[in-house]
Amino acid sequence: MRVRVRVNGGITIVNAIASWKGAALGIDYEVSAVAEMSSGLYVKPDDPLVREAALLALKAVGGRGAHVEVASEIPVGWGLKSSSAVANATTLAVMSLYGEADLIKALKISVRAARISGVTITGALDDAAASMLGGFVMTDNSRDEILMRAPLEERNVVILLPDREEAMLTKEVDLSAIKPLSRVIESIFDILPRRMWEVMTINGILYSLMLGYDPSPALDAVRLGALGAGLSGTGPAIAAVCDDCKDIMAEWSSLGRVTVKKITNAHAHVEIE
Repeated sequence: MRVRVRVNGGITIVNAIASWKGAALGIDYEVSAVAEMSSGLYVKPDDPLVREAALLALKAVGGRGAHVEVASEIPVGWGLKSSSAVANATTLAVMSLYGEADLIKALKISVRAARISGVTITGALDDAAASMLGGFVMTDNSRDEILMRAPLEERNVVILLPDREEAMLTKEVDLSAIKPLSRVIESIFDILPRRMWEVMTINGILYSLMLGYDPSPALDAVRLGALGAGLSGTGPAIAAVCDDCKDIMAEWSSLGRVTVKKITNAHAHVEIE
């Protein structure tokens, strides 16, 4: 038997690092994992996160082995939820191979794998939930609790990967620079989901300033009609949610690589091949 799983990427509304409460939404980047029965465990790429996710999934279902191959179109280390998506796809593919396709159970195992392998600070339940379930999610990562999940209008999302910045893994972030934000971030979290796009922008400005990134591309996007714009995750990618995105794309075109995606409400998809 062969199982193929597809999950989403995502962008940040509120980064959970400061207060452990986060919000994110799914976008239509794709990560896929293909799993087949095996007498042992083989993973490609042979990465600590992929291996840990597969091992925990096998333990959860009482499986003896799996051959798992993961492919991702999400740029790694830019704040677009690549690690959460890879862990999700791996976990769900292995569990589905043994007849268990429970998204929430797979999601919790994926978050554990991310913590154990050291790719996250809070467990990134918000990122993982947006990737696995689609739509808009709010989470309390200190309790591994999904507070809310809601569908959104599937608007355009313009992504900027700035030329003058380099990809950075979340575990490399200086927490001492962020912790002073905790009360402010918790305050803007409390007005979700009512003022989602304004919260996204404020969160992005605050984290940009604390992490040493230039917030002006996000502010320019808002000036040019974006509903919300800001740093995604710990960056350096910047995301802008918009209906008519032409002016934003033109403004950002000289700053780096620009991609247009869409918000997606689709949950993880499992195929038996």
